[in-house]
Amino acid sequence: MITISLFKDQNHKVKGFTVEGHAGYGEHGTDIVCAAVTTVTMTTVNGLTDVVNISLTPEVREGFLSCSLPDKLSETKRREADVLLESMVLTLQNLVSQYGEYIRLQEE
Repeated sequence: MITISLFKDQNHKVKGFTVEGHAGYGEHGTDIVCAAVTTVTMTTVNGLTDVVNISLTPEVREGFLSCSLPDKLSETKRREADVLLESMVLTLQNLVSQYGEYIRLQEE
């Protein structure tokens, strides 16, 4: 199972997330659930770094991704980051609604 943990700030905005595990929906290399979660989360990280130009140091290894926003962001960058992060959460919620036995989405 993939466990996605969302970390929120005092304004209830996502400030970081971790993704751990493997879905087990299909064989390694052909698991569409793992591929979908990886695609949406890595696209978000790439958008934050390459489009919004936020300096991040995500931790990426086999079956694990962790990403957190820096504590100090301009209001503009934070708004842009919120759009990407909220879009990621909506997509992950849709995946959970279809593949809930393979993905857990939780807030911490």
